[in-house]
Amino acid sequence: MSAPPRRNFITAAALAEALRGGARPVLLDIRFDPGRGAQPARYLQGHLPGAHFVSLPEQLADTSLKGRGANPLPDLERLQEAARAWGLTAESEVVVYDDTTGGPAGRAWWVLRWAGLPNVRILEGGLAAWKRAGFALEEGEAAAAAPGNITLRAGGLPHLEAGEVLDFVVQGTLIDARPRLDFSGEGKKHIPGARSLPASALLDAEGALLPPERLRAILAESGVDLSRPVAAYCGGGVASTFLLAALSELGTETALYPGSWSEWTADPSRPVEA
Repeated sequence: MSAPPRRNFITAAALAEALRGGARPVLLDIRFDPGRGAQPARYLQGHLPGAHFVSLPEQLADTSLKGRGANPLPDLERLQEAARAWGLTAESEVVVYDDTTGGPAGRAWWVLRWAGLPNVRILEGGLAAWKRAGFALEEGEAAAAAPGNITLRAGGLPHLEAGEVLDFVVQGTLIDARPRLDFSGEGKKHIPGARSLPASALLDAEGALLPPERLRAILAESGVDLSRPVAAYCGGGVASTFLLAALSELGTETALYPGSWSEWTADPSRPVEA
């Protein structure tokens, strides 16, 4: 018996079949490297047919906000303008992907869901899975989409402000999705009370999400109690969004701390622990 389809993820084979059908999903390509920014050159060298390039710093964040972390939540009006340029309507099905470990695609999934789009999925395994399956790529810019008419509204997914984080730790579990060495390696620290669970720990060797029973085992091993509220952060509000997409597969209600470690440590009065 085949596994049931995931709520927030789609396999390369299922996406290829959907693209052959009449109701073609909108494809968004999010090439991004932390510390180096958006990577449009990699998109131009080869992307899924018809995929639109998305600049994470410019369209999925508002980096003009100082002291709010590396990738504050985007301005909704500017995000709506971009979404209409991608051709999005209220009925659009969207598939997002990247060429790394799923964090940039996770950011797109989270931001679009936060902005009110219900049908957003992540290509499982990203660009590597698509290429491994032998499906076609195209080079250069995708053809411009017919303008969409989507109206975005914030609040589709919950998030925490910096002033709410310590209160949340009292009632729920705060997950630090950074690599473990960033959590408690030599000279490294984290938000008090947080539990370490790197987003990469949820992937198999080919970058696909682990099955639900394995996810639950890893969460238990990491001290994450799914009967309590769960929130997550990372270095800049990217990797943690992929973790939240994975937890949503288990039916877990979650919140994102978008400012993450980069905002938390911008204020030296905020406590940290080793």
